[in-house]
Amino acid sequence: MTTAPHEIEQVWGNYFLIGLGNGAAMFDPVRLETVYLTEDETTAVRESGDSIVADLARFGFAPPNSAAPPANFSESVTNRLQDMGIRSAPSHIAGYRIVVTDRCNMKCSYCFVDTNTGNPDMTEEQLRQGLDLLFEVNQGRAEVTYQWFGGEPTIRHDLMRAGDAYARELAAEKGVARIQPTVVTNGAQIRPELIDHFLEYGYGVGVSIDGPPATNSLERVLLSGKPADERIHRNIKRMIDSGVHVGANVTPTDWNVGNLTEIVDYVMSLGIRFIYVNTPIPSHGAWIAHGPDLARNLFEARMRAISQGGMLFSHLDRIYQSLDSRRPRVYEHIQEDGGVNVALLPGGRISVLDLNWRDPRFIFTLDEIRADNAKLGRAAKTLYPFQDCERCPAVAICGGPSQNEHRSCVSTRGYVSPRGMLRLCPYDRRHEVSVLRPRDSIRDSLAAMRRSPAPVGPTCALVCGEDGQCHT
Repeated sequence: MTTAPHEIEQVWGNYFLIGLGNGAAMFDPVRLETVYLTEDETTAVRESGDSIVADLARFGFAPPNSAAPPANFSESVTNRLQDMGIRSAPSHIAGYRIVVTDRCNMKCSYCFVDTNTGNPDMTEEQLRQGLDLLFEVNQGRAEVTYQWFGGEPTIRHDLMRAGDAYARELAAEKGVARIQPTVVTNGAQIRPELIDHFLEYGYGVGVSIDGPPATNSLERVLLSGKPADERIHRNIKRMIDSGVHVGANVTPTDWNVGNLTEIVDYVMSLGIRFIYVNTPIPSHGAWIAHGPDLARNLFEARMRAISQGGMLFSHLDRIYQSLDSRRPRVYEHIQEDGGVNVALLPGGRISVLDLNWRDPRFIFTLDEIRADNAKLGRAAKTLYPFQDCERCPAVAICGGPSQNEHRSCVSTRGYVSPRGMLRLCPYDRRHEVSVLRPRDSIRDSLAAMRRSPAPVGPTCALVCGEDGQCHT
């Protein structure tokens, strides 16, 4: 019996068969191992034939022991994390998102930042004090990274200049070999002297672009209501011609998620080869994207970028990296060196959640962090908060919504769109997950989500009912 492409079923209690037409892939959601089976082997697995059991045992796949019930996936992954020494508590501050101002020359409805509130900007003294802490805890390291953020950070280009100069001094003093500043900007007011500064300090500049002018102008217009595309394009060309490394930050929304490949073509026509697609954050109920559409179009856009000599990065990379390394990625806040990126805020404060700065439970003074480094651990999420997590195929990749996602949602159980969509698990916006009405089946959701070719790997389908609870 053939298996319909991308149809998924659970076998032997602990594994999943993902249909590939004439055969299937057998996936272990705990070890992140995959074996590929012929049509006959797939049939033998369903029947637990002696020969296939012996063959698959060599790869660590075994049928359930009648004396022991099937494993609880989440419990098994938790034990594996302990065995591998993967901890949720960060060792130090790895880098900053420096929020110099909330002022912005644009007003995008999906922005998760409260802009133009009239709150004071960061002062140079506060900036220097924050950088002191960053270099103290990274003394002797090969590199220290930080990102200028806002609002629109180039409004305070004076602070950017002062901060970079002071960071260079601190690097020499603390034995840090290299600093790597980056900036996220709408690109509307990049002056020649700022381009010179970017070159001097080896900046990476991420310009926010949502597509060609007709799409971009749906959201990205100046406060005056006028589009800024011509000015932005001119500034991008000036930076690229000068040798500045420029990338594009694309925000997926309801009106452009189906056109990501065209957006890739357009962005690359501007001379940009590095594209990052942001992860939707449902702040204020305005930034949402349909899970299966986003996943499918992200994959197609990635292939388009690669075919043209570029690269597209997104939250799907976490899936690819987990499958490639066989290493659980449930603690997405932990960086490669064991640290965590935090937000440096005006007023000499730090938010241990680098994308959410409203919840006082996660905001501390510099001195409080100095005195108690364990406070950084509040960035760690609670693993597997939903009952469905216990048997989810993506158990070793997701682990449940991050603290950023929890705190950005209207509630930790679900989210109600002002446009009347059904409640969604926060997980839907983070991974390859289908968003369905309560009576639809998981099998239907997975088949719909994988209409286009994609790497075989775990996919979770959570169905959230009107009660906000997740159901399988």
